[in-house]
Amino acid sequence: MASAVFPATSAATADIPVFASRQQAFVTGGTIDAPTMLDELSVAPTAVALEIGLSGGAVTVTGLTDTTLQYPFAQEVPLTDGFGYRSAPVAGFHDAQDMAAAGGTPIRIVGDGVITEAGWASDGCGFSLKVQHQVAGQSVISRYCHMQENSHSWQAGQTVQGGDQAGLVGNTGMSFGNHLHLVMRVEDDPVDPLPFIAANSK
Repeated sequence: MASAVFPATSAATADIPVFASRQQAFVTGGTIDAPTMLDELSVAPTAVALEIGLSGGAVTVTGLTDTTLQYPFAQEVPLTDGFGYRSAPVAGFHDAQDMAAAGGTPIRIVGDGVITEAGWASDGCGFSLKVQHQVAGQSVISRYCHMQENSHSWQAGQTVQGGDQAGLVGNTGMSFGNHLHLVMRVEDDPVDPLPFIAANSK
């Protein structure tokens, strides 16, 4: 009966050595200590490989695993313009938290991920970095703007770990002084960065 359900030479099971190494026991009544097929399936690891590609000039990433987040500096720094609507210095919706660290202060990447943009941005962000993460099963982007020119040598497609240096605080792009403009987007919607980081920290 077992060979009719799980033939030893079946192509479907040839690549799953855990089944071949254990004997299947069919019993009625009582219990047995041998693991059942359902036990085997419930503990079998399901690995998803990280895949990084290029589509229409943009980096695509699949297979990321969840990461926890951390504050982007080694110490607390003063906060200036917050997330939300503002009237100055530029009126409109501010999709980031501005952090007034001194020029040259190292900036930490907030979590494990893959770099999707690196270098000069064309939208006023200056010398910057963008990283894709997965946090609690959601696609999350962190972006670091206005850094000092050439303060990193990252390239799109490289993997990073939380705590790696993103670059140094600077004043490039549309900026009115040294600061980090930190953007966080969850499933492409902007969120207030620091509360989101705190809620998903170690």
